[in-house]
Amino acid sequence: MSAYSYHLMYDIRTGLRDKSLMLMNYLFPLGFLLLAGLFMTQVNPFFKDIMIPGMILFGIMSSTLLNLSSIQIQARETGIFRSYRVNGVKLWSLVSIPILSSSIHSVLVSAIVTVLSLFLFDAAAPVNWWWFFVVLVTCAVCLSTIGMLIGIVSPSARAGILLAQMVFIPSVILGGLMVPAAMIPANLQFIVSLLPASHGIQAFNNLSMGSGNGKFEPLVILLVSSVVNLVLCLALFQWEAGNHAGKKKFFGLLALLPFLASYVV
Repeated sequence: MSAYSYHLMYDIRTGLRDKSLMLMNYLFPLGFLLLAGLFMTQVNPFFKDIMIPGMILFGIMSSTLLNLSSIQIQARETGIFRSYRVNGVKLWSLVSIPILSSSIHSVLVSAIVTVLSLFLFDAAAPVNWWWFFVVLVTCAVCLSTIGMLIGIVSPSARAGILLAQMVFIPSVILGGLMVPAAMIPANLQFIVSLLPASHGIQAFNNLSMGSGNGKFEPLVILLVSSVVNLVLCLALFQWEAGNHAGKKKFFGLLALLPFLASYVV
């Protein structure tokens, strides 16, 4: 087994063995699924139609935005990255392995969410399972790169939490996870267009749930965002705490470009 494969497998196993990682990767999203399933299905008659993609995106964001970003900040502040650098670990490995590991955990919890939603709450099932899987993996990778980028550009743990919540909370409220996107007021559409979760919901609806227009634009936006975020992660990565170039980290705002383009076009 190569060093890269060993590092990746170790990172995946850590996500299952560490109690705090297990909480954010699995227990928190599954607990929220049960709560939302018991409550929202009673007050929102449309919730079952969006339950599976909505709860999948909630689980992915929990694992990536709230979890992955804080792990990267902690690793930098405790000198783990510095020791990796001394021992010759490549930058590409330090960026790609957490993204892959987080994406794998996101796919696993999404599978559990899908099964529970179908059997416990009679949620609407995907009509095209192939595109369902493609959109799922794309959303997992895209949000993993965003979580990684937040961890890289954040100068401290507090800043990282703030940035992650600035994406997470609006996504839950306005991203179409809890109510259909058509019910969101028109004057909020610009904010909605900046949220990766809203494009994820549209991609699920268009390509796998049978409730959209069949267009590929949301999926393409997520793919482009993944590439842009990955490039930014490699360009802005910092090996040590306190080594943040003040203006350089603001290049992280370029991650908004694919979503801004979707609103303009």
